[in-house]
Amino acid sequence: MAGKSGSIQVIERMAKLLDAIGDNEGNASLKILSAETGLHPSTAFRILASLMEQGYVERDDSGHYLLGARLLQLGARVHAHLDVRKEARSVM
Repeated sequence: MAGKSGSIQVIERMAKLLDAIGDNEGNASLKILSAETGLHPSTAFRILASLMEQGYVERDDSGHYLLGARLLQLGARVHAHLDVRKEARSVM
């Protein structure tokens, strides 16, 4: 189902979860992620399970969620063609 801006709900939810995992730097339990994203725990769990299958999310021994290695691989591809000086000019 698309939102007001034509976005796809599950992708919005996935992005919120990834952002929340990144914000929590290794201390992201399902309870915390659910609270921070406003998602029902079962919904968050299903999306996280799918992200884990794809390598975008990992889970440590204590059950906390972490950003996965697949994101690093994709980030390296962005970095390969990104002109950092050009991007920084607008901020500076």
